[in-house]
Order: sequence, then structure tokens, then C-alpha cells
Amino acid sequence: MRGLICDDHPLMREALAAAMRDRWPDLDLAEAGDYPAAWAAAEAKPDFCLVDLGMPGAGPIEGLAGLQARAPDAVLLVITGITDADVLDAVRRCGVAGLFSKNAEADLLLEAIRARLPALQAMEASRLPRRQQEVLALLAEGRTNKEIGLKLGISPATVKIHVARLTAWLGAVNRTDAVARAQRGRII
Repeated sequence: MRGLICDDHPLMREALAAAMRDRWPDLDLAEAGDYPAAWAAAEAKPDFCLVDLGMPGAGPIEGLAGLQARAPDAVLLVITGITDADVLDAVRRCGVAGLFSKNAEADLLLEAIRARLPALQAMEASRLPRRQQEVLALLAEGRTNKEIGLKLGISPATVKIHVARLTAWLGAVNRTDAVARAQRGRII
């Protein structure tokens, strides 16, 4: 999967790219710091564009239109510090798939991006070992560690280790949250 991160602040752009590469190592990301560079990079037909509205080279609506013209199949996701309701309404009418605040916590932002990009969800599911997929499916049925262990022929202690790994991998706080996140992400 290929993505394009567009932000005129190098620190923000690089932090977003690093966070996304950390979570999805197979993701191919290009970066741009202004609209003309973003338009040029969009010629490579990325699967998604994560765009800051307030970049040099064009206004927000013109900038988004330029991206859509060059990468019509790309999912457009906007991340911005702009709070002007009229501008944000105009951006929504451009057909963006998501509009996120730069004030969002990193984990919540990545989760929101992931929710709008099924290919990222598929990348995650393909990285999950078979045994953990089995444990996750049984967790979703509401089974206890003991029941999962009996079903899979492993000890409850081993199940507990798998549950802990799944919880961490999904960024969840407990097993119920892990199942909810997996279901939202269509991993199960």
C-alpha cells in the first residue's frame, strides 16, 4: 500500500510518517511539504493522501482538488489545525474520507486513519500469527482462558500470554477492548 503525507511542518510530517511506518512497516510512504510537491507526488497514484490544509502553494480547496485530479482513486484524509467552520464545511463537501484535528492524540489519530483504510486493516491481519488469530476468534466468542486452552489444546497460561500479546498489538487496555478494536478493524 502506498501513501502520501503532506504537511509543511517537517517535524509534524516526519512524526506522522514515523508513527505510520512503525505501525505498518510494509507501508510505502512519500512526503511533500507544499501543494505543488504534493501534486507531483500524487502522480504516482498513492492509495491514500494524508493532507494538512494550510500548506503553501494553494488554498485548501484548490489544493485538495489538485490532489483529487492527479490521484482520483486515492482516499483523501485531512489533518488540520484550522477550526474555521466554513472552511471545514467546504472541505467536507470535497469528498474527503476523514477530517482530523492536529490536536488529536497520536494513537487515536492512527486508529481513525486505520478505520478509513481497509487495506491497512488487512496488512495488520496478515501479520497476526495463526495461533493468535485463533485465540482472538475465541475471545470474540466470550470464552475464558481455560475454555480457549481446552479448545486449542494449550495451557491457560499460554492463552494468557497470547491474550497479552494481542492486547498490546491492538493497543487495547483489556481483552474486551481488544475484541472491540479487532471487530472495528475487521480483523475478526
